[in-house]
Amino acid sequence: MEKNNRNFRNRNLQNADISEEEFKKLQELEINDEGFKDEESPKHKKAGAPIAPLGGGNAVYFDFDDPVPQFDEVIAIQFQTAGKVYWYYYPEQKNEGKELVNGDVIVAYSERGMELATVLNKCMDDFKRQNKINFIKNGFIRKARNEDLEKAKKLETSAKQAAEVIEKINKELGIKMKVIKVKYTLDDSKAIFYFSANGRVDFRELIKRLAYELRRRIEMRQIGVRDTTKLMGGLGPCGMDLCCSRHMHNFLPVSIKMAKDQNLSLNPNKISGICGRLFCCLGYENPTYEKLRADYPEEETPVTEKATGRKGFIKKLNVLIESLTVVFPENHDKKEKYEERVFPRTALEQIKGQWVLNPVAETIAREKEPKFVLPVIAKEKDLLKDPSPVSDGEEKEKRPPREKQNSDNRPKEDKDNHKKPFKKRFRKNPHHNNGPKNNPQPKE
Repeated sequence: MEKNNRNFRNRNLQNADISEEEFKKLQELEINDEGFKDEESPKHKKAGAPIAPLGGGNAVYFDFDDPVPQFDEVIAIQFQTAGKVYWYYYPEQKNEGKELVNGDVIVAYSERGMELATVLNKCMDDFKRQNKINFIKNGFIRKARNEDLEKAKKLETSAKQAAEVIEKINKELGIKMKVIKVKYTLDDSKAIFYFSANGRVDFRELIKRLAYELRRRIEMRQIGVRDTTKLMGGLGPCGMDLCCSRHMHNFLPVSIKMAKDQNLSLNPNKISGICGRLFCCLGYENPTYEKLRADYPEEETPVTEKATGRKGFIKKLNVLIESLTVVFPENHDKKEKYEERVFPRTALEQIKGQWVLNPVAETIAREKEPKFVLPVIAKEKDLLKDPSPVSDGEEKEKRPPREKQNSDNRPKEDKDNHKKPFKKRFRKNPHHNNGPKNNPQPKE
């Protein structure tokens, strides 16, 4: 990462594309969080260990001695919308009447305790990418009943009241934190508070008072800006719901190099989302751009023009229209000025490990390009018709001559009959400034 940032800085700052301040902002945008903190932490995952020391029931990860489960013996579930996908061992679904399909709501054990989960469609490719330790056994409890759904709604109301309690205690203790979400486990034994704050927060006294007020175990989880946006949701600049809160189960690693390869503006305000990080959608088209750029040299690669022998370097690539911008620097000895030229990809050849611009290949490629003729509309056909020629016998109609007018835009006869108005003379009064210039009299 440091090497890529160093190359990015040298290439762009030397060309004065961005300033030092904008480059620092771009580096801050590139910092990725570890992931959604509401999910399990990989560092606590061990083979054969329980998924949660408290409240996880008998659910454990697969051990090395356990056989690898089959595709028909597992189910893929998520505990919240666009949450992490978990693979649970459930061989009973082979029996009639116990099979689970997409959209079914079940009760299962998670890292936080007993919760409601939704069954997802399984994908064979995702199943093959899972290690044996990723599968969880003894985690499935039962299908959700109406009682479970009603209880979940009541717990949501209790969670809203708990949010008001913590806000009140924070004001009394002077703790600066923003409570994002409050969640109760389905067995009503634990309250989980998700909050965001600048730096670390000492909430030891806060937990004591919350435990006294709510009479439950308290768990505090500090989350980052990406996790906050995922929980709160919102609309992106495209007008759609945010990808992280709609369908993204995991955050994609996004870098500044992706934005640069896609010829996007390096303005931090234009390539960052409402979370303050780079757009997650930059990673969607990145594999396509990497495949197209495989046949192109990198930026700052020296090239030589075969006809004149002039040396330059590649400044910009546009893989969509298959073109590249080459810069020829100023040469005082040969009196050659600075020049930027755009060449098609066909004009670039590699000879003995060096890139050469061949104008002959450029002209041949242009001749082979198909020539498209746009259809002519009926109205355009009338405009394109030649005007009818005038025969020798016919004469063009001449316009009648225009009468000459004087400077005052009146005919001569009217001017002779017009009499000049009589001008009154005014005597200047030194006491007040009344004169013909300040107060002109109307003409008779």
